[in-house]
Amino acid sequence: MLALSSRAVWEGSQPAITLAWAPAIGDPTILGWTITLAYAAGTWLALRAAAINLHAREARAWRGTAGETRAPGARTTDARQREYLVRFWCFAAFVLALLCINKQLDVQTLFTESAREIAKSGGWYRERKSLQFALLGVAFAAAVVCALWMLWMLRFSLRRVWVAVCGLVVLAAYIAMRGTSHHAVDAFMRLGPFPLRDSMELVGIAMIAWPAWRTINRVEARRSDLSDWR
Repeated sequence: MLALSSRAVWEGSQPAITLAWAPAIGDPTILGWTITLAYAAGTWLALRAAAINLHAREARAWRGTAGETRAPGARTTDARQREYLVRFWCFAAFVLALLCINKQLDVQTLFTESAREIAKSGGWYRERKSLQFALLGVAFAAAVVCALWMLWMLRFSLRRVWVAVCGLVVLAAYIAMRGTSHHAVDAFMRLGPFPLRDSMELVGIAMIAWPAWRTINRVEARRSDLSDWR
């Protein structure tokens, strides 16, 4: 049984597994709270972008700025792309919201501690490095495959979202590098005046937030133009 306290123990036929983890503020520094607020702001922008695309789809955004109706094939493609854009921005908002919560609760430490204790109890802790690198490689490959799939599905709207897709890949790489908890990877992420463990998060958030903000501004500007034209 896992208890949300400073120590959690499993009893049974296997050796007891003890975890030194408790839900608490994981990064109370100024930088930590700045990144948390950046995640929250990115989540809000992604949700706004999803809502705007949803409204545009329901309002038949395939109509031109001068009220001219497009061909039926173009209408179908545009409607489908709007639906994909709504799903994409909802997914981006979901990822950012989870990372926002995790930034301070430090949930990945629970998984890292669990994996470490399971490895020790299973007797393969000394061989963990090869498994860590294998998991890191699988995570990177999965992130690339997911990114390529999203780019393909949104191929008619690439100029709007390709930067955001790359931002999700950056965050996925960050999660994979932190989640493996390999000493060499952790040391590499702490190097330099702007360590990767912090800069990767800010870069990934910015790459998602910027296209979302542009989407919001573009659609609102189009609405303003339509109101003026009418």
